[in-house]
Amino acid sequence: MDGLNINLVNAFNGVLDNLVEGEVYAKSTPRGPRDLATLSEAEIESKKLNVFGESLARDDNYSPKNLSHIITKIDIESSLLPKEVKLPTSDELDGITICGIDGSNQKVENNSFYFILARATIVNFKYTKGIEPPYFFTREKNASAVTWVDGNIFKENVIEHTNNKLKKQKHGEKSVGIFNYIKQDNSKPFMVGYDHESSEKSPSGHALGWAVKFQQALELLCLEEIETDASKKTICIKDGPLYSTSSAEEDSVEGMRPVIQWNNQILVCVSKRINDSKLILETLCSFPELRQLYFPGDDVTKESIYSIGTDSLLLQRILNPGYRTPLIKAVPIARQGACTKATEELHRDFMPLCCYYRGKTRPQTFIRIEIPFFMYENNKQLVEEAIAVVAWQHELGGKAPYIQLVADDLCQLNYEKELLEKQTLAALSNKKLELAEQY
Repeated sequence: MDGLNINLVNAFNGVLDNLVEGEVYAKSTPRGPRDLATLSEAEIESKKLNVFGESLARDDNYSPKNLSHIITKIDIESSLLPKEVKLPTSDELDGITICGIDGSNQKVENNSFYFILARATIVNFKYTKGIEPPYFFTREKNASAVTWVDGNIFKENVIEHTNNKLKKQKHGEKSVGIFNYIKQDNSKPFMVGYDHESSEKSPSGHALGWAVKFQQALELLCLEEIETDASKKTICIKDGPLYSTSSAEEDSVEGMRPVIQWNNQILVCVSKRINDSKLILETLCSFPELRQLYFPGDDVTKESIYSIGTDSLLLQRILNPGYRTPLIKAVPIARQGACTKATEELHRDFMPLCCYYRGKTRPQTFIRIEIPFFMYENNKQLVEEAIAVVAWQHELGGKAPYIQLVADDLCQLNYEKELLEKQTLAALSNKKLELAEQY
């Protein structure tokens, strides 16, 4: 295990040293922690959305008729029918760089506090068919945090052993931005809080929200590792949608800022879990002419489409193996704010350009692909090549693009969690703290 991993676990040493003595804790009056940054109500509500920011309780996540400022474009390509994806040849792959970005998180739970571990890994492959050897490297970015629930569990000195730059959001703020703080200094665990007045009453639910928030900030931070040399064609495959529901709007903007400097590089956000996605379903319901095109003579109504529920069942009827859906320019209502902010501040059109691809390899699986629209405006041919590369990687990986699976394996934190659990149990025993255990 390398130094970065060891530091991630040892970062909690000062926190564990500042647990109160069991005798003092047993005599203390119940109280919450000091005033700390907490998840906003908007972030709590976003947990009810799927990973794409779509609500499963509504059928108008993309509908232009109910919210006219939500633009769903289906005329990106001349044909609205599914398109076969030709896999790249060895000549087309010669010299290309393919990057994969994925992240994970873990929690150590003790009711009175929750330790959070987060990691994102970037994997870089350079493919070559000549005498030049292939090039490969991995990098990882780590962060940790403490969700403080019981105000009596730590001594006041614990503050000296944590990062306390995150402040409780002001009234009306949608969420706390963490990206720039992680980027500057994350050697100590961030201290964050639990808001008992929010609609989410479970401290564990708040800890999970923080864990995902830190993980996705680290994934965005990986984008700055992509080289912008115009001579190096690079396809960067990041796990998940372009806009995460757990990221503050300013974090999404700052995380994607390096992308506007890319010269011959394409960002492709790939989601491998699409069971709840609703983009195709709602598009077909919004545009009757599409239903006639896809299901001629079947008298398919809006109601029959809605009754299917999600894209995953529709795609089995629409796509043959090795085909993708047309490119659709769309963003769900819940992420419109982040998209607008990115477009305005970065002076590029950051609305996602989306499609689904059905793999050829059995069992045939689907992935959802999202690319910033300005990249399509800049170089349509390179975007098509990027989609072909993603499809090829998906055929190699089977259930997801191969490089994405490699990054996923490397970012796991099971070993670190096990070490931290043992350290925590030892510290509790040393302080004679007998906390309720979870089974």
